[in-house]
Amino acid sequence: MDAIAPGNRPRAFGEEGIMGGKHCRLLATILLLALAVGAEAMPPSSAASGTSAAVVSDSAAPALALLGRWHRGPVYTCAVSGDHVFFGSGGAIRVLRIKDDTSWQEVASIANSGVVRDLHAVGSYLYVADHGGALRIVDVSVPEKLKEIGHVKLPSQVRAVFVQGRYAYLAAGWSGLVVIDVSNPTQPWVAHTHRTPGLATDVHLTGSLALVANSQRGLRLIDVSNPLQPREVGHHDMPGYTYGVSATKEYAYVVGIEEQPGDDVGLTILKISDPTAPMRTGFHKMVYGAERIWVENAQAYLAGVANDAGLIIIDVSDPSAPHWLGRYHDSTCSESIAVSGSYAYLAHGDQGLEIIDISRPTAPPVVNHWDAAGKTRGVHVVGPSAYLANGYKGLRILEVSDPSAVKEIGHHQSYRALEVHISGSYAYVADDWAGIRVIDISTPASPREVGHRDTPGLAVGITVSGTLAYVADGTSGLRVMDVSHPGAPKEIAAYDTPGYAYGVRTAGPHAYVADGEAGLRIIDVSDPSAPQEIGHYVPPKGDVRGVDVVGSYAYLAAGYAGGLRVVDISDPKKPREVGNYDTPRGARKVRVSGPYAYVGDLEWLRVVDVSTPSAPREIASYKTPSYADDVWVSHGTAYVAAHNAGLMILELQRKRTMKK
Repeated sequence: MDAIAPGNRPRAFGEEGIMGGKHCRLLATILLLALAVGAEAMPPSSAASGTSAAVVSDSAAPALALLGRWHRGPVYTCAVSGDHVFFGSGGAIRVLRIKDDTSWQEVASIANSGVVRDLHAVGSYLYVADHGGALRIVDVSVPEKLKEIGHVKLPSQVRAVFVQGRYAYLAAGWSGLVVIDVSNPTQPWVAHTHRTPGLATDVHLTGSLALVANSQRGLRLIDVSNPLQPREVGHHDMPGYTYGVSATKEYAYVVGIEEQPGDDVGLTILKISDPTAPMRTGFHKMVYGAERIWVENAQAYLAGVANDAGLIIIDVSDPSAPHWLGRYHDSTCSESIAVSGSYAYLAHGDQGLEIIDISRPTAPPVVNHWDAAGKTRGVHVVGPSAYLANGYKGLRILEVSDPSAVKEIGHHQSYRALEVHISGSYAYVADDWAGIRVIDISTPASPREVGHRDTPGLAVGITVSGTLAYVADGTSGLRVMDVSHPGAPKEIAAYDTPGYAYGVRTAGPHAYVADGEAGLRIIDVSDPSAPQEIGHYVPPKGDVRGVDVVGSYAYLAAGYAGGLRVVDISDPKKPREVGNYDTPRGARKVRVSGPYAYVGDLEWLRVVDVSTPSAPREIASYKTPSYADDVWVSHGTAYVAAHNAGLMILELQRKRTMKK
């Protein structure tokens, strides 16, 4: 979870918050996409007879191929097994060796094709909840040489995993509780799916009872004495969003977060000796709540958010009267917690992994820290370097000359980098609440800030033309900055657009602003000190989140309802739509290169042929592990800012099609 500033504003799809001060909030609006349950991997069976053979066709269809990836991202989970700690960092699993009671050493990592959302270590195996929709099994018998040996795909997000006996139990979002047979780790298969009434976010087993945290539908108690026929036997409704659960034989410990101001949220203790009638026995109120919980030795360890961010320790020795012991506080929201011996391992999102000494529960100190990356929100590629707007971790510079071996070469911390534009030896960063920053990148290994200018709104988009920077500033519209002296950028003019300025592009004397529900606004900036709107276009449905301009056309990413819109701007005073393509998800960024528009469509990158502007058609697509927040195209290669999955590098290739 990200942090958020006070006040309300429109949000980008999948956005998890905007930071201001020291608070963070959860995205309350969840995508209501009910997906059918299924899986690619099933129990082994003999091949059906009479299957027709496939032959190679002479025709060639374009396809997006993955060339490489930078995997790093936020830390959502960790697990401890023996003398090793495993933690997810975006699309990677990293390994620490516990050298002694006071020191740890990173010894290995392995790439994961999706985003690592949860981990459960049992024996020689690490079970990975892949947020993109999969359970992955990694052999950790030699922790320094991790190897994925099996996986099964699902049609929905996977939020948590708990392994008991021959089965793995997944909290699989809208699919509910999914039971996977892992008796053969190289060939796991879906044994059963039990739909829960809401969004399954966490799961914990005690004996033959599975407890599933179910967001707005509280806690569900499911009898799994026969794992092939799970059945709900009880439930307990709670205010807010129910997110995390831990349990003993007699009690369930449940945490959630506020949905509406004033919700009675915090730690709820339920007696579950009769699972058909769970009874609340104790409660500890929190300000905003927690996402996950771990209970050990009569103490509950909570991964808190917002005002409760950090680690909170509650004494639960008396289940009817839980009471506060202590906390480690930090403004960044926590994601989950694991406890082993005298240490708590706090998955701390963008901040990384915190190792906390809990032998002093009233004032637990951080004794070690492992850094991580933020959410990749923007990308600009120049030559062999990719420049990433990496959220709360600022600007990151990657060497991408060999896409199969991407490496980070430079980093500069900023407030919350949302977009980046490179001009000459400078990176211009739209830095959210903090305005814009100018960073000298002449020495990529040592980028340094040389200039800064605050803006009245939230700087979410930026483009530079000559000595001028144009900033999409949210509710404050378009801001025009003189950057002729990079060390002293100054605002020379502004135009308050009627909507929410998400992005801006320039062409000739005009600036084109993606203005949300107010559509496309065309601003005459021939006199930069006096910008004036001369035309606008509002799509019949959707809201404009992204814009690119090539020749006589503006290409708009117009959200869930609007898809891709092609607008003729040959007369900028009278823009008119000439074509559209209804993308299946939610178009929010677009980049045009040659005859193709590359569209970030939630968790998909789509390539749309716009060579005939009146008849755009999709020719290729690629499912990304997380939101495709931005895309840059250079020499036929697409660089995708993949939110919490890092950077994806894709190439449009031709492949032979198969005919039967």
